[in-house]
Amino acid sequence: MRSLATPSWLQWDPQANHDLTWSQNIIYGCVAAFSVGNLYYTHPILDVLADEFGVSDERASLVPTIMQAGYAGGLLFVIPFGDIVHRRPMILGLVLVTALFWLGLTLTRSYSVFLGLSFMVGMLTVTPQLMFPIAVQYAPPRHRATMTSIVMSGIVFGILIARLLSGIITQYSSWRNVYWLSFGLQALILVLLFVLMPDYPVLQPGGSYLHTLLTIVKMPLRHPVLTQSSLIAFMTMGMFTSFWTTLTFQLVGPFHLSTLAVALFALIGIAPVFLNPVVSRYITSRIHPTGTLLLAQFVAIIPAVIVGTFVGTFSLAGPVVWAFLGDLGMTTVVVANRMAIASVDPKAQNAVNSVYMVFTFCGQLFGTAVGNRLYAEGGWVHSGALSIGLVGLSLVLTIVRGPHEKGWLGWHGGWDLSNKRMKAVQEGERPQERPGQEDVDGGVEEKRISQAEKQERPGQMRTDGGQVR
Repeated sequence: MRSLATPSWLQWDPQANHDLTWSQNIIYGCVAAFSVGNLYYTHPILDVLADEFGVSDERASLVPTIMQAGYAGGLLFVIPFGDIVHRRPMILGLVLVTALFWLGLTLTRSYSVFLGLSFMVGMLTVTPQLMFPIAVQYAPPRHRATMTSIVMSGIVFGILIARLLSGIITQYSSWRNVYWLSFGLQALILVLLFVLMPDYPVLQPGGSYLHTLLTIVKMPLRHPVLTQSSLIAFMTMGMFTSFWTTLTFQLVGPFHLSTLAVALFALIGIAPVFLNPVVSRYITSRIHPTGTLLLAQFVAIIPAVIVGTFVGTFSLAGPVVWAFLGDLGMTTVVVANRMAIASVDPKAQNAVNSVYMVFTFCGQLFGTAVGNRLYAEGGWVHSGALSIGLVGLSLVLTIVRGPHEKGWLGWHGGWDLSNKRMKAVQEGERPQERPGQEDVDGGVEEKRISQAEKQERPGQMRTDGGQVR
């Protein structure tokens, strides 16, 4: 049945070259953008929804909360299926069912139904998180960081453009037109995926769903690099969401900007989306992920939060600097983290992603809740102080465990931040993947066979990375 729903040119051939192409990569970035936008269209129009359904502003604010709760459920209970089932039909099914629920949101006149459908949409809008393991697994090693950053940029672009379009379209027409637009975009990505996405093999044939859930619980206790990267993500995303949540109050209050001007402010955060692949190409792919993290924190994030916090009390230059440098630093940190955890468990990539994303999601909730509370009590400087503290903790987490440390703390292996094999990866062709081969870009070594070794006599035994050939 699955083969009938897969065009012949997309059916899996184990002997063919399945490197991710740039066109596929861009399509996956668009899928991430148009999918994740579902979670953010309501943010600028909650007052409009309150009037439409005849509810209070407080009750209308339940919509994004319900969606985020559903999204949390999807991270924990939907993504793990990506390791034990075929990903093409799973992703196509998620997009299709999400689009149908979204159609219900567009048409319903009942607020209770709207809330229920919002939860289902949130739970199924995990398609972007299924794109990351595919990018990491099938991107050519020399392009892995760049291709991963394109998917990440798609997510950030989707978050920002959803808020922008929702505010502008609703101001000049109806909020339902925003939802009709989103429905059309989801139908578009469904068609694109159907004709372009290969039928990738199952990562764990015969794997158990309950075993995968148990693995998610155990992973943070077994893999120090995963826990370190996840905690850094918690801190970084807490800073990111605290800024963008409290920014609206700061722009409308002290600076007296209109709703449209606030929506257009998101354009500043979109600019780094297009710069991040360039940073990944020329920095992230050439040095160890720890080096990328330190650069992102010292060059972008720390200056952003300090200037934004203190200059932002009297000048719009503060929020502008924070929006630009902070978003660029955030996306760079996320890509570096993705490179760091890429080889944690190649057969359970979606379980690894679930762990990482749960920490990320909790960081977003923490930043939103605590940032809003601090802003209400003490204003912009108080919420900015939270971001400064979170960035400081992120820096500490980066430093206490060296780039080559295998344990939880320490600097065993030194602080060499160079990617010694990057030149070989860039100049040589990618060999046919073999069992036991490691080829993760951005700090994880790729084992290659020299021409002399390839010409060894048949039957001759040697050891290469633990595998006897």
